Amino acid sequence: MLSKNQFHQAETGLFCYSIFMNTPQDFKNTVFHTAIIGAGASGLMCAGSFAQSKILIDRNAKFGVKVGVSGGGNCNFSNRFVSAADYLSQNKHFCKNALAAFTPQDFVDLLHAEHLPFEERADGQLFSFGAVPIVQMLVRRAKAAGTQFLPNTQALDVRLENGLFTVVTSEGPVRAQHVVLACGGLSFPALGASNFGFKMAQKFGLPVVETRPALVGLTFPKPLQARFRQLAGSSLSAVVSCGKHAFEGQLLFTHEGVSGPAVLQASLYWTPGQSVQIDFLPHINALEYLHAQKNKVHSFAAALHGKLSAKTAKTLLAPWEGDLPNAPRPQLQAAAQALNHFTFVPAGTAGYTRAEVTAGGVDTRAINPTTLEARDVPGLYVIGELLDVTGRLGGFNLQWAWSSGFAAAKALEKLF
Repeated sequence: MLSKNQFHQAETGLFCYSIFMNTPQDFKNTVFHTAIIGAGASGLMCAGSFAQSKILIDRNAKFGVKVGVSGGGNCNFSNRFVSAADYLSQNKHFCKNALAAFTPQDFVDLLHAEHLPFEERADGQLFSFGAVPIVQMLVRRAKAAGTQFLPNTQALDVRLENGLFTVVTSEGPVRAQHVVLACGGLSFPALGASNFGFKMAQKFGLPVVETRPALVGLTFPKPLQARFRQLAGSSLSAVVSCGKHAFEGQLLFTHEGVSGPAVLQASLYWTPGQSVQIDFLPHINALEYLHAQKNKVHSFAAALHGKLSAKTAKTLLAPWEGDLPNAPRPQLQAAAQALNHFTFVPAGTAGYTRAEVTAGGVDTRAINPTTLEARDVPGLYVIGELLDVTGRLGGFNLQWAWSSGFAAAKALEKLF
């Protein structure tokens, strides 16, 4: 769920965009080359990357609002080490062409041209020093490329008749030779996310891989919620594993379960009913450590002083709290298991309101990987989060937005 501060970050500085966004008076009498539905990251990138006549439609009064809250307002706009292996999709090769067409360095070059500062953090993550300048740059590019803007306008339907698309909107019909669905996924509903893009894809016969919240916190079953609720707000370094995937990083206890970067990464690969494992003492063999502490301290929790907070240690080891020097080996093994291999089956996720992205989406088998055009619906393009391409945490999803938007733009640029 977005905090008041995040809403403020999304809106602060965006007011100036209104100078670009006067509703075009003649759009009802114009046949555009392209209508782009959705002015998020991929839609803005697409609009600014080719010069044919186009109109950009969005239900929000301001564009790029979700970009404005990414990275806590700092915008983790890409990652130095992007590859197809960083994305989850039923077709693991689908994103290769688009990622090659527009790379992280290409976006960095845009920032350099605009004299916008950025920094590289751990694991190649690229952050700007504010999300608003990034969105302003994208809006300027779109305007310079001849884009007309139709903000505060809800797309209601897309129709195709005699080779011409009509986007039915709350402000009236928009006609175009080509349509780009850049509507995003279901995450951040408070910022206007909806299932419109998926509905339109299905209307035109494009299959949709089942969607779910991803890069999201996981919830405990009720008995564990009661046990761990007192740790809400506490964080520590841990390794979180789901199947063959393991991620080391910060883990945050919430009132409902666990969150934090390590958990968000693991959630991308979690499916209902699957167990998740947490190592609360990364790189330490808990059994050997506890055995070595047997004659030094009196309790299990005391043995973990300096390794875990007292509250965390007592909560984790509550079933085994007692006299450590006299603890039999089975008790040591059980405690060590809880520390290195704490295993539970999540009750679910924290939902779309707290999810960074939506996993699943329009089946990539129905989309040309080079042009992002629907194979069986000439003139219809699908880009960004709407597709069944979901990146890991760390700038990969915004890079996919830039790359897919650019790839579609280059294909559209060649059409007359």
